Amino acid sequence: MNAERMQILEMLAAGKLTTAEAEMLLNALEANDPQAEPDLATLKATEQMAGEGASFGTGFGAGWPFERGWAPKAPRPPRVPRPPRPPRPSRGRRADVIDEVIRLRNHGIDADYLNQMRATLGDVSMEEVIALGIHNIQPAYVQAMRALGLELSVDDVVAFGIHNVDPDFVRAMRDAGFDHLTPDDLVAMSIHGVDAGLIAMLAKAGYTDLSVDELVAMSIHGVDAEFIEMMGAMGFESLSADELTAMSIHDVTPEFAAEMKAAGYAHLSADDLMSLRIHGVDAAYIEELRAVGFDELAVADLIDLRNHGVDAAYIEEARASGLVDLSPERLLGLKQR
Repeated sequence: MNAERMQILEMLAAGKLTTAEAEMLLNALEANDPQAEPDLATLKATEQMAGEGASFGTGFGAGWPFERGWAPKAPRPPRVPRPPRPPRPSRGRRADVIDEVIRLRNHGIDADYLNQMRATLGDVSMEEVIALGIHNIQPAYVQAMRALGLELSVDDVVAFGIHNVDPDFVRAMRDAGFDHLTPDDLVAMSIHGVDAGLIAMLAKAGYTDLSVDELVAMSIHGVDAEFIEMMGAMGFESLSADELTAMSIHDVTPEFAAEMKAAGYAHLSADDLMSLRIHGVDAAYIEELRAVGFDELAVADLIDLRNHGVDAAYIEEARASGLVDLSPERLLGLKQR
């Protein structure tokens, strides 16, 4: 019996391996070293001895285990430290198999889980099996997704598990009219709260032909039935999904639209309202310019003056210096000198 087989039996006796795992290891060793190996009865007997606790070894005499030819190996001398280097090549199939089994055990993954996942997903790597196990992905979950016609990579399955994409969610999206979603689409919709309720609400508001990207953007930025209704009350009844999202992003609210209306700008487009909001033109700024004689300015003039820091104080200063007939263009020219 060689050292590797002895190591496996010792791990079995210590409870670090199950009989199935020990068999798997011994079979891997046989591929490279076709010597006789213990049969299943021997493995089970070894495991049974491990379960007997303190009674294990009773009756062998005071010299056990040394009288049976087992003796501890002399300790190896300490290894000389060496600088970091690239990952070492394989230490050989025997050692690799042992390392892999230990890694799986460290993550609570047994041989049965490994075999079921490989039967379901094909020849997945150890890293992939560990990722699946860490996120508690069960073979039945993968099989249910496959039954829906989804061809998923291991990365897709892990992402689904992390972001709660389950068969019920996929079916709900299909019932809502989204029959050909990609795995990335499903993950994005789940992450950002795009569910059947949101889709139905937007459809009731007249938005029935939305893409996944539009749905996700509207959900992220709080475009809901109430927001759409408020925009309609402002006179914006035919806005696209992108326009609604942009207005929400830039905080174009009914209150802001009413403020602009009270300041004399009652018929602004959605783009005008967004531009004014983005550049910080509010009712107070409009009234400030009006107070120094600049009334009924175009939206573009308001934005340019605001961007260049032209305020009432600057206009009064220019007039005090003897400048007259000031127009928005002349004020901007003075600012740019």
